[in-house]
Amino acid sequence: MDPHFPLPKSEPSANFLHIIGTSIASSLANILGDEVNQVVYASIEISTEGPYDLELAVPKLGAVLKDMNPSEIAAKVAKEYTPDELIEAVAASGSSLSFNIRSASMMRQVLEIIYSTSQTPKRGYGTNTLGNGKRLVIEFSSPDIAMPFHVGHRRSTVIGAALSNLYAANGWDVTKLNYLGYRGTQCALLAAGFDKHGSKEKLEKEDPIMYLYGVYLVIYRDFKAKEGQRRDDTKQMVKDYFKRLEKGDPHLIEMLQRFRELSILEYIKIYERLNVQFDVYDGESLVSAESIKDVMDQLGKQGLLIGVTMEDGRKSKRGKIAALKVEEGENKHEDLLAKDLALAIDLNEFKLGKPVLQNPDGTATPILRDIAAAIDRYHKYHFDKMLYVVGNQQNLHFAQCFKILSLLKDCPFDASEKLKHINFSQVKGMAIPTLWPSANLVFLKDILDSAKEMMMKRIKASPEKFETIEDLELTSDQIGMTAVKVQDLQAKRSMSYHFDWERVTSFEGDTGPYLQYTHARLCSMERMVALEDGLAISSLESIDTSLLLSTPKAREMVFYLATFPDVVRTALKTHEPSNLVTYCFKLAHLISSAWETLGVEVFVGRGEKEVAEARLLLYACAKNVLGSAMKMLSLTPLERI
Repeated sequence: MDPHFPLPKSEPSANFLHIIGTSIASSLANILGDEVNQVVYASIEISTEGPYDLELAVPKLGAVLKDMNPSEIAAKVAKEYTPDELIEAVAASGSSLSFNIRSASMMRQVLEIIYSTSQTPKRGYGTNTLGNGKRLVIEFSSPDIAMPFHVGHRRSTVIGAALSNLYAANGWDVTKLNYLGYRGTQCALLAAGFDKHGSKEKLEKEDPIMYLYGVYLVIYRDFKAKEGQRRDDTKQMVKDYFKRLEKGDPHLIEMLQRFRELSILEYIKIYERLNVQFDVYDGESLVSAESIKDVMDQLGKQGLLIGVTMEDGRKSKRGKIAALKVEEGENKHEDLLAKDLALAIDLNEFKLGKPVLQNPDGTATPILRDIAAAIDRYHKYHFDKMLYVVGNQQNLHFAQCFKILSLLKDCPFDASEKLKHINFSQVKGMAIPTLWPSANLVFLKDILDSAKEMMMKRIKASPEKFETIEDLELTSDQIGMTAVKVQDLQAKRSMSYHFDWERVTSFEGDTGPYLQYTHARLCSMERMVALEDGLAISSLESIDTSLLLSTPKAREMVFYLATFPDVVRTALKTHEPSNLVTYCFKLAHLISSAWETLGVEVFVGRGEKEVAEARLLLYACAKNVLGSAMKMLSLTPLERI
């Protein structure tokens, strides 16, 4: 967790640390002058060691206290600071100030904030209004139509869903967009294969995606033949596909539309298992020809287009450009079109090469379609920000795309300000499908099925650890899905990681099943004391939170619960869902370590109901925060395991 807080725009009614920050800033303003107020507020940090809760590096005030010695300032503040109901002690150490929060105030206010917000789910604890009035469009997942959903799209799906939830938690209006591809060589092969080997009857009766994949494998063998008529015919069919597509061939468009409809129906089943929903299923087929032409006309008028020759060869939907040779001559739009050349733009001054926008046959390249699509989306959604959650193999593609948009004089938005590529590294230990099938292909459905089966075996093998489960199939599937998603989100986006089945599906250590077990255990405790002892939280006002003060574990947990709203803000600022995962694990560890010294049942049995109620409130708040964090990660917190 990033220890800095608070981030801009204080919301003390929902964030105890903002209450503390405001109080400290006000007190220091009284001692040092009003000009330090905002600087102090933005510079307070959580202490990483020692007996104090918060710290302030006085040199950070140098911009407003230029002529004063930092150590002297610290000493002055420590001497003149008057403890109050929020801060009980202040100490100076060199040029650093340390603050201790009054435990009784923290216990009461933090638990009150969490409990009260849990009664209004639409504005839960940890959420804020920072993004109110702002709109986000986020593109993620984005498989090709008519191809099985594979592990190459999994991390985009998981990260994109978490970021969507984080933006929503920070007040943004979020539109989740799935950009389905159909212009790659895979789709060209599939269309050619279906015309030659496909059956509409079988397509409607069988598993459509796997049937189409089988057709693809047949035509793929023809395409890969070393020599002979089969290979030549198939290569020609692929070339014809792009020409027919660009001209709007009715038969081809109808075929692709059906493939698209069937693909979406199958993908929705996978997304439902992953607890992911989309607002829009967009795609390359929906980018208007007018928008593409407008972009090319504008680049031509600005004198930015150049003619190039290209080496033979095609790439994936968003792949590398083949070697280019710049044609000498005038860079006029009409001249270039007449020479039967590919049209490109020279971005060498930005160290971004010469991306091709239009092929010699007049077809648009993926980068041109992405540029036109971005403009179309802005006119439709008027977004304040648009994110592309795509692997780091496409870093160059998006850098080129954003730069070209920034060069367009008629672009309706500032690309450098509103567009961002959220990249990530790949998973090791699993083969990711490419254009060419291999024996090591791993499809997401197979991964989820395997995770579900492994979790079912673990549950059945240790029945004494689990309650009676009403739906073993569903529970196993949810825990398996959690296991897979948490490992994807646990590592920072820039980090590759090795997929390890044994570790992923373990209930011990920092894993998804461990989080589910912790949440379910808290739910179980609530049910048990309610059933056996009639203990439940009926009125917050009747609970004496000061009864928690005698146990250090309780204070540690409450202070950590107080940091959650700023963890949510920081995770959004860095676009790192891993911050939330780290928070969940630490909270789960704090909960687990507190069971022995913070029991609830033992105090009920001894007749000390007031102590039991205070501890029940603490655990109820911990459960609420853990569940909220898991939901932001697009997980479904289980109440029974």
